[in-house]
Amino acid sequence: MKKLILFLFLFILGQHVFAQLRFIERYEIPSELNDPLFEMINSEVGLVSFRTLPEKGLNLRRIFQYFISDSSLNSSEGLVEFPVKEGYDMLGYDTDDNLLFILFTRGFAINAAKYLLQVNLETKQGLEFVVDNVLDMEIMEFLVQNKKAIFMGTSDSRPVLQIHDLVTKSVQTLQGIYGNDTQILQIRKKPETQSLEVVLSRKGAYKNRDILINTYDMIGNVIQQIKVDQFASPGQEIMDGILLSAGNYQEAMIGAFGLERRNSYQGMYIMDINEFGEFDFKLYTLEDFPNFYNYLNEKAKAKRDTDVQKELERKKIPGISSMYSIRDVRQTPNAYYVYFDQYTVANSRYQNGMYSRDGGYRYDRWSRMGTTILNDPYLVNRFPMTSSYQTVPEYRYVSAHFAKIAKTGQVLWDNASSYNEMVTTYPEAFGEVAVVGEDFYHMYVVDQTIHLSFFRNGEKIFENQEFELGLVNENERIRDTNLESLRLIHWYDRYYLLSGTQRVRYLNKDGVDQMREVYFLTKIVVDGDLYRPEELPD
Repeated sequence: MKKLILFLFLFILGQHVFAQLRFIERYEIPSELNDPLFEMINSEVGLVSFRTLPEKGLNLRRIFQYFISDSSLNSSEGLVEFPVKEGYDMLGYDTDDNLLFILFTRGFAINAAKYLLQVNLETKQGLEFVVDNVLDMEIMEFLVQNKKAIFMGTSDSRPVLQIHDLVTKSVQTLQGIYGNDTQILQIRKKPETQSLEVVLSRKGAYKNRDILINTYDMIGNVIQQIKVDQFASPGQEIMDGILLSAGNYQEAMIGAFGLERRNSYQGMYIMDINEFGEFDFKLYTLEDFPNFYNYLNEKAKAKRDTDVQKELERKKIPGISSMYSIRDVRQTPNAYYVYFDQYTVANSRYQNGMYSRDGGYRYDRWSRMGTTILNDPYLVNRFPMTSSYQTVPEYRYVSAHFAKIAKTGQVLWDNASSYNEMVTTYPEAFGEVAVVGEDFYHMYVVDQTIHLSFFRNGEKIFENQEFELGLVNENERIRDTNLESLRLIHWYDRYYLLSGTQRVRYLNKDGVDQMREVYFLTKIVVDGDLYRPEELPD
């Protein structure tokens, strides 16, 4: 009898756990398991998914395909196709108003021929532009704003940024960027002022790094320059950062700081910037984050907390033992929600952030959704498997850290969750967060399992609850999943998107067992209110 009660209890508990995450909508495109994946980007007309696919037969031609989904993953027009010039493949992409721009290249040499395809997402009309007067460079970023294409890359191991007017064909090279010991860390389009913001890192005096935030108009003139040549105490430096608008012509840059020459991390900074380019810093260390070690068990956490207290009593700043990197920032009118990862890298030659071999460039993950090193054309270009870069770094993820910081400076809450020493070669932010009122979700996928953690008002409600991949139609079954194809991203509110390729078993109208291969988009909803912790009966 006790066994029956226990079985029923575990079944009911399992239903509670499963209900916290549900697969509610799904859209499929016929596709082989190892076909190229669709990239995804938000636009004014909906979620746009697109890819290039080799034509059948012995030729070098590809087809460009895209479809548009609404918030329920309905696609009224279905798949739309355009021919691609023979020998060309997709290198970059961006949107501008209701236009999708795709940059094609004939091979990946620096001087490879290139052209642009402009697709009007409302009329489905395409227009091609030749790109023949841009400097030969190894392209790392491609953006479009107000019918002007922005190319960022490296030439002779130095960064360069050019604006190509698609109407007049003129090209402007942005000043103050090309130089030795200089890296571009971030580019931000500012359509409201028709300008471009570029974050630079440059070696300054005494081997320290200066941070420059340059604002340019769309013909290449410098409108404003902010120079950070002194940061906190001597020896302390900015390790990474995300620049974002804080509203009312205010900006903020948020990231990690520490002792770079020792590769030692010490905490988080917030750099507040006003409309005149004046700035000040707020610094946060482990003293400000009492729950930093909440990813450990009670005994280990107590030991680490004691070590921190001893360092503080000696008037020292406690160090963070692993790499500590800003991943995402969400904000409300009064507060920032920040997400950091703590991890180690199994490659002694690896350097983090602005000191890494790729310069630590941060892609705009709010518009470039779900890119991975396996299929992002920029990342593939940045990490060529050549004799000079034969070792792919392995990342051992330790923990994820979250905090709510009032814009007036106070730490309102902080917490952490464990990655259980997960190992991956994925170089970018691994988890995806959602902020819904006072609820905070952190989710990621490993193999065929989704991991979800949930916090309410900063309190950890549950951590790393596991959910197997599922389908919307309960009468169908997943036969195979291409694990390397899976991508999980936060979409909006409490909704996430999971995409990839699968084989699905189903019964046709005659009741015969059949199989289909598809690329899929699945909409996932999370709801922490459905979590009901229970104690096992005696």
